[in-house]
Amino acid sequence: MKKLLFSLFLFTIVFVHAQNDDCTGAISLTVGTDFTSGAITANNTGATTDGSAPSCNSDAVENVWFKVVVPQSGNLKIETNEASGSTFDDTVLNVYSGTCGALNEIDCDDDGGSGYFSSISLTGQTPGSTLYINVWKYSDTTDSGEFQISAYDPIPPANDNCSGAIPLTPGTDFASGATTVTNVGATTDGSLPPCNSDAVENVWFTVTVPQSGNLKIETQQVSGSDFDDSVLSVYSGTCGSLTEVGCDEDSGDGYFSILTLTGQTPGSTLYINVWKYSSSTDNGEFQISAYDDTLLSTQEVADNKKKITASPNPFSDQLTISDISGVQSISITDTSGKLVKTIEKPTSSLYLKDLKEGLYFVTLKMKDGSIKTIKTIKK
Repeated sequence: MKKLLFSLFLFTIVFVHAQNDDCTGAISLTVGTDFTSGAITANNTGATTDGSAPSCNSDAVENVWFKVVVPQSGNLKIETNEASGSTFDDTVLNVYSGTCGALNEIDCDDDGGSGYFSSISLTGQTPGSTLYINVWKYSDTTDSGEFQISAYDPIPPANDNCSGAIPLTPGTDFASGATTVTNVGATTDGSLPPCNSDAVENVWFTVTVPQSGNLKIETQQVSGSDFDDSVLSVYSGTCGSLTEVGCDEDSGDGYFSILTLTGQTPGSTLYINVWKYSSSTDNGEFQISAYDDTLLSTQEVADNKKKITASPNPFSDQLTISDISGVQSISITDTSGKLVKTIEKPTSSLYLKDLKEGLYFVTLKMKDGSIKTIKTIKK
């Protein structure tokens, strides 16, 4: 009999509930300025299921509770992430206003964070009010364990709003006009771009239209950055009274964007918005460039002793060299100096359909040992 009672006592100890298993035991989170500064490590082992199932996943179970006081900005980001060594890897997150027993769901997220973790961005909340946060397992097949949760108020970048737009200086190609910036901490403002209504967290730039009235605006990835999918929109007018000129989602390199504008008013100012593709896209550094590559001569050659031209320039699929008689071979490089094509014993007609849109240097190695270089544009 004593052995049986002792065994039951041990059994009871094993299944102790989590401290914050109920709303009344919600753990307070301290608001940070980024995920790391606001993060704590928590555990849902032994949690039970209580309250209403989250609206974004009716299969969610075994929730634990947290609470946070809204900062003066009224903005708050609540995010879960993996704890090192833990087998718990799939959260559902929802946030409520009100008090325990009388809660109203504000937002819900399943997989908007890293991996299968969750992230919710809130704006316009009442400063000083308390929000209640529920972290759920995705389903009853998900392992329990430690995880990280953070509530933080990201410091927005200087160009988070139209009035703080960063000026871009137009170059003659992407590299000469490029600058590296970040969208970490950006909020969503202004009208959503018509080419993607899911776009969020935009940052602003301006550029003065060159005398040609032509301009390309392009974004590209920065090595090592998690930001890999942009939406680009451009406007004329002034802050508070903008008219959209163009919008692009994936016409650039990978999932980045490029807009080609012609016939703009020289000397006028254009406003540029760079957005994340959606709330599930990571923030980070990226490159943006405004440039006018139509300033290049259509017949520019390094050696002027004997003019050899390439036409048409810009070209689509075929480029014709005016005099091929003294040419031994041709090499083509992009603006980064990367060799993209070599042609031995070339004919006057070069078929370059496989090249991407952009600026290229066509280098002619002459039979007399000299080198001639022509700048060309693939459209």
